[in-house]
Amino acid sequence: MNNRALGRAGEELAASLMELKGYRVIKRNYYCRYGEIDIIARKGEEVIFCEVKTRTGEDFGTGRESVNREKIRHLIKAAESYLSYTGIEYEYAKFEVIEVMINHITDIRI
Repeated sequence: MNNRALGRAGEELAASLMELKGYRVIKRNYYCRYGEIDIIARKGEEVIFCEVKTRTGEDFGTGRESVNREKIRHLIKAAESYLSYTGIEYEYAKFEVIEVMINHITDIRI
């Protein structure tokens, strides 16, 4: 499985998790000149901008660790772009990260 397919699978799981927790996903993969927001959702009066990081191990760090200052800056700009473009009403906006860890263990001995 290539990285793009792995990322899409992680985003599917993340969107399902958010919906199970009462979020309403309103947009996926929003692209603008500042970057991409994986999932945009609503929960009550909040608008949530979610970055999804899917990993098959921690060789390159955790998903949370990969959301650095530069990535956060791009997420904020992209969120501002989305809010300006759509003009949606909201009371609060916040950012969340969902880490998806996939381990396929093949060497189990019984």
